[in-house]
This record gives sequence, structure tokens and C-alpha cells, in this order.
Amino acid sequence: MAGTPSSPFITECTVERTLVRKFSKVNLYKIGWSELPQYTQFVFDIYRNTVTDEKPWDLTQEDLATMYREDQTYFPHSVYFGFMNSNYELVGTMKATQKTDLVLLPAEVEYGIDIKQLSKAFHTNPDNIWHCGRLAVNKQKAKIAGVGSRSLFLELLFQSFQHITRRPGAIFLAEADKRVYDLFHLVGVPMQQIAKGKTYLGSETYPVVISHEGMLAWLEHYTCHLDQVLRKSSSFCSWD
Repeated sequence: MAGTPSSPFITECTVERTLVRKFSKVNLYKIGWSELPQYTQFVFDIYRNTVTDEKPWDLTQEDLATMYREDQTYFPHSVYFGFMNSNYELVGTMKATQKTDLVLLPAEVEYGIDIKQLSKAFHTNPDNIWHCGRLAVNKQKAKIAGVGSRSLFLELLFQSFQHITRRPGAIFLAEADKRVYDLFHLVGVPMQQIAKGKTYLGSETYPVVISHEGMLAWLEHYTCHLDQVLRKSSSFCSWD
């Protein structure tokens, strides 16, 4: 593994995980550099066992190596969220990466998205574009912990949006397949497709954006609901 990352853009990355929020049977952490191999492997395993349109994602060990190199590159410019159970095993993940001159995002490389044009369209700067990805939940481990997988997803989304919107004008950029796209719309997130799709990491995906205003509106709408859920239970309720 490469050495501890060093970059002038580093603001929050650490070697060890740091606690974000405690719950009854799972805790939410910002993942540290030392846990990055575990993180990448977890996401890869979830993706490898995912079925879209009745077809499994065709991932290889080469894809795993590519994902790990990406995570090593993105880590100094990112926040990696991870739910862990009492055995410190990952249960759910999501990360947000800030666009910098040192980082080429998948939307740029795989889909040819012009970041400067995109930032102009949303009246913001390129470094206000945040790429989100590595969304994965182990439903079996979540069930064992008495946690609903959708509840984990909502909290990961909440934390990511909250982190991104601390910067005025920041927007969300990601690659989504139909399953994820439909899931975001199901929970009220105004996600917008901005280019044609292609096969990426095992499934047909397309680049999507969420505006700053869209994230703030979702946070305002869901903050009250999430607080009500957490007050009713020291863990999460199951929405599966």
C-alpha cells in the first residue's frame, strides 16, 4: 500500500477512522487511510453480487485493483463515510470527493463531461463540484444488526449532502444506474441525468447531478423526519 497521503488540498483525511455518530448496534465513521483496503473490498463485494436487469455485474480482480487505485487517489480530497457494526465490519458506505486540479473524476474520464462547462451551467466553480460514489449496503449484515438498509442509505445521503453543502454553491455529481436513479427519486432527491449512459463497473450507468438548492431542499425536508425516527429508537427503524 502507498504511504500516508500528502496534499495541500487535504482538510479532513486521517490515518484512523473517526466517529461521526453513535447508534445502538452500528456506528457511523469517517474512514481513515488505514481502512481503505477494507473499504474498497467491501464495495467491490457488494457490487459483484449486485444484479441489474436480471444480470449480475461482471467484475474482475482487475476492476478491484482499479477501484483501489481510484480510492487511493481520491482519498486526500474526500470524505469516506462508513457504517460499522460492533465487530468493526463495514455495513454501509458512501464517499464524497471534491474536484481539484489533481483529481480527474469518472464523469470526466468515462463520459467526457466538461467540468468547466458544468460549473458554468450551475453558476459555480469547478472546485465546488463534489463527486459521490461507493454507495453500498450489506443488507444481510444490516439485518443482523437490526437496521434497515434504506435507513442506512438515507443517513449516508444525509451526511454526504450536509458535508457538500457547507460550501456555498457546491453541487453533487455521480454516476447512477437505473436502480440507483430510481431509488434517489423514490426518496425525493431531484437527480438530473446530464449525458447518455454506458457500461461502467458492471452496469449501465449515466452521469447525474443534484443542484445545491436541490440538496438543501432535501436536507430541510428530511431532517425533521430523520430526527423523529432517531428519537423513537436508539437504532434505526427498518424501512425495507
